[in-house]
Amino acid sequence: MGEFQSKLQPLTRRAFLKKYGKMYLGVLAAGLITGTYSYKIERFWYQVKEIKLKIKNLPKAFEGWRIVQFSDVHLGFHYGVDDFQHVTKLINGLNPDIIFFTGDLVQIGNYHPEAAIPLLQSLKGLRGGKWAVIGNHDFYTKSQVINVLQTSQFKVLDNSHDFIEVNQQRLYIAGIDDLMYGSPNIEKAVEGRTEQDCVFLLAHEPDIADESIKYPISAQFSGHSHGGQIRLPFYGPIIKQVLARKYSDGLYKVGVNKMPLYVNRGIGTTKLAVRFHCRPEITVFHLTTGG
Repeated sequence: MGEFQSKLQPLTRRAFLKKYGKMYLGVLAAGLITGTYSYKIERFWYQVKEIKLKIKNLPKAFEGWRIVQFSDVHLGFHYGVDDFQHVTKLINGLNPDIIFFTGDLVQIGNYHPEAAIPLLQSLKGLRGGKWAVIGNHDFYTKSQVINVLQTSQFKVLDNSHDFIEVNQQRLYIAGIDDLMYGSPNIEKAVEGRTEQDCVFLLAHEPDIADESIKYPISAQFSGHSHGGQIRLPFYGPIIKQVLARKYSDGLYKVGVNKMPLYVNRGIGTTKLAVRFHCRPEITVFHLTTGG
């Protein structure tokens, strides 16, 4: 009985530290290392993803063209033009035929988007130009952001479309206003287009794809989700953005006609200035017929 009671005696402080101290320090060190990695390293470890994008009604003149998509820069949230400079060099190094920007150039509260003009101007979409829509964070300085993009030779689409023409064949690019705070109108954006036309839709928030499939749209390109920013094995994204909860990362085939939807993880961050198992992304699409 005495021996049993001795086993139940509480550990002294010294004995406790000896028994559990190394474990505690190990957990603390792991947390610090993970935090430093997520804030200092992975946020700037850009991943270039190569996607072979099959489009059923792609005009033959655009076979093999390269589209580069970037999204969600969020300038002003622990991310500046000096950081963004490396991204523009990476994009130009990919020799894009077309460049898509799918919204959120700035973080809410950044009222000086003009600082990005020289870098945005440096981007080269040699054959098909540069195209953009705004995002929910851009909406508070919408006119400024649009002016910055237009000054940088981006065609900003706001419930509208235009086209690229090669050998009398056309690829249409449509774009809508921000879904969260604006007045998006897909019907107006694709007005006059039919199922015979090849139409690419730029829409900041991806979950609108369930509505997009009702219109003559060949593929949708979105951002907004950040891929969740923090992704855990066997669980997935931690930060689930409104209007990006169904479609959060990568390539989807939506609806009966399996419309391609691509959700880019973005460049910057929001809410938390960290990324874990969710690197910032630049996407290269190699266009081909099929699907």
